[in-house]
Parts: sequence; structure tokens; C-alpha cells
Amino acid sequence: MERLPLNVPSLTKEEFIKILPKRMQYKGLERLFGHFTPIYMRYLANAMDQYTWFRYVESESKNFIFKTMATRKLYELLNRSLRNNICSGNENGKVIDQKAVGLTSRGVNYKAVNEDGFGIFDREEELRLVVCDGVGDCLVGEVASYVILELFAKHADASSYDLFKMACDKLSELEARLEDAIPEFESFPNEISQAAVTALNIQGNSCEVAQVGDVLLFWARGDHMEMLSPLGKWLDVEQLSELFADNNYLARRHIISNAIGRNYDASWEPWTFEMKSGDVLVLASDGIETLHPRTVQKLIQEHGEPATLAEKLFEQVIQANLKWQTASAPIYTKPDNVTIVVYRHP
Repeated sequence: MERLPLNVPSLTKEEFIKILPKRMQYKGLERLFGHFTPIYMRYLANAMDQYTWFRYVESESKNFIFKTMATRKLYELLNRSLRNNICSGNENGKVIDQKAVGLTSRGVNYKAVNEDGFGIFDREEELRLVVCDGVGDCLVGEVASYVILELFAKHADASSYDLFKMACDKLSELEARLEDAIPEFESFPNEISQAAVTALNIQGNSCEVAQVGDVLLFWARGDHMEMLSPLGKWLDVEQLSELFADNNYLARRHIISNAIGRNYDASWEPWTFEMKSGDVLVLASDGIETLHPRTVQKLIQEHGEPATLAEKLFEQVIQANLKWQTASAPIYTKPDNVTIVVYRHP
């Protein structure tokens, strides 16, 4: 098991000086907007006058400070530690295992924080692959991703169903502790932290799926590929292509009806499917939907080796997000954090 850093495109202080007129330059812009592309930054600069820009920077700065304070305190309460097989909690990185490869990134043109996370839990008779996507409407979705993955690491014998419930209890406890430590957080109108998650438990040829929320699973066999939708239905490439041409679907595709957190709905059941030699599984946060399903299928067909496939998928997502707000951007493009875990059945 090897954990490596992952390079993420980011604007520097010097680039902000070149892009923005002097009257719109403030200290620390690279921390607030470093994840934006030069094209998008120029668009913002041209769309706002000096006062509007000041108010926008002020608002984003307050949100950043508020979020950073909460995250720092929660990780302090958790005694956060690093693991070679987990990448989460606002990290950008890659994990390479003999059986699977994963990477996670904040991406570009979305958020300064990576709320995604993943874990590869490789044991003798069992392989668990878990991807979490922190919910953006919450204060610190990245904390929920971290909590879920830590529980998978600490409780190897527990079922995914039980671990999800344990994560809900842990997050409720953390929320109460945060309010005790910083009473002002009591007024936060939403859940402090929650996350969507899909966990795979692979034993022999059997793969158990535990899915809560919109973390996606692609299953490819030969020239055929299907995606498991957040509604628990397998959709082939033709069905997915029809959805990607539907504006109503594109507008609603990231609405989450269930997530690990205070309002978690436990009325679901894990289920299993049987794999064959050569089957490829791609477990990914919804940031991969920046790519058209046919592009995902094509890359799986061209790159069967997990490490190469993960890298190619990631490169394509970043390239698509770099084109956002340009004439060449597809209608379905929606920048987001992106996490990809790839497994090929031996």
C-alpha cells in the first residue's frame, strides 16, 4: 500500500496580480479562489464593479474562516491521524494497492475544499472499497467523510450497514461537542456534517453494495458498461446518454435524498452481484459526471490497468472542468470535487 501526493491546478499569488486590476487585489486571494481557472477569474473580474467584488470577497472570506474554524476544532476533538490506505478530510492524494487504486481531488472551478474521501481496505479474504462525498450544504462535509472512513478502518468485522449507523451516532456526538466548545455554532441552521457514501465488500466473485446518496458505481464487462444510479437501478450507456441530454435530469441529478448524518434514513438494504474475471469497477463521487458516460466507457475499454485508468479518468475530469464557463463546455459539465477508485477483478 503506497500513498502519494496529487498535483491539483491552482492559481498563484503572482497570477492573481496579472489577472486582476490593482483595485481588486487583496491579500490571500489564492487561498479563497486558487481553485478557479484564469478564464473564470477574468469572467468574475469583468462581471463585478469594485464594490460588488469587495462584498463577494468579504462573504467568501467569512465563509472560509467559519468553515476552517469548525474543521480545525472537530479534528482536534477526533484526534485525527493519517493512514496510508485512506485519503480524506480536505486532502488531495492517491493510494496504490495491489488490488485497487484510488485518488481524490478538490478539482477546479468548484470549491477550495475537498469534501470527498476514499479508503481501500485490503484484507486476506476481503477487499473493501469506500468512497464518501461530503454534502456541500453542510458546514464541514469533509469531516463526515473522514469519520466514516475511520470507522471502516477501526471496525474491520462490522457490516457496512452497522458502520453507517455508527457514523451517524459519531457525527451527532461531534456536533454536540462542537457546540459545547464554541457555543456560537448552536445557531448553525443545517447539519454540521454529513456525507453520501457507497461501500463495496468484495469476497471471491461476490460484491456487496451499500449505497446511501449519490456516490456512483460503474460496472464494465467487455464492451458493456452500466452505472448504478442513486435510486439503486442499473442503467446502461444508452439510458445514461438519454439522461445526459435531458435538462431536467441535469438540473436535479445531484439532489441527495439520503446521507450519513442526523437525518439519515436507515430503511435500505445492501445487495450483492456476481463478478467475472476481467470485470472493471469504477467507484466515484458524482464529480465524475463532468464526463459523458460514453467517455467513461471508452476510457475503461482503452485502459484496463487500474492505475492508468484512474489517472486517465481524473485527467479527463480536470480538462472538462477547466473548460467550464467557456463556449466549448458541454451542457452537462458541473465542476465538483472528484474521487475515483478503480478495481479490476482477477
